[in-house]
Amino acid sequence: MGMPGKSFQSKLEPHFDLILEAKRKRQTWEAIAQQLAAQGVATTKQAVHAFVKRRLKRRYPLGMAPAPSSVTTGNLPQSEKSAPEPPELTESPPPASEFATDPLTKPIKGKPKSKWTVFKPNP
Repeated sequence: MGMPGKSFQSKLEPHFDLILEAKRKRQTWEAIAQQLAAQGVATTKQAVHAFVKRRLKRRYPLGMAPAPSSVTTGNLPQSEKSAPEPPELTESPPPASEFATDPLTKPIKGKPKSKWTVFKPNP
């Protein structure tokens, strides 16, 4: 038996389309969180990012998908849309020279910098 009542729904759910549109315009998570705060929704950039990541991963059972929003691409059902054809390759790439250095695999000169910022509490 399930618990009675409504299941949890994020306070960001009503703003999903606005968040997606802002991301399409290449806005940062922080800028989006500030926009939502201006609309009275207290949130953090991490919460907005986690919400979108979770929401985009969600899969709906057959027939349970929500009504399409304004961001759909056309009005044909998915089965009638054809996948774009891959381009025809007319020329093969040049053979790799064993003497030339690949710029993507060159060793980095100088001291390597850490990719992670470690926050330590003050003593």
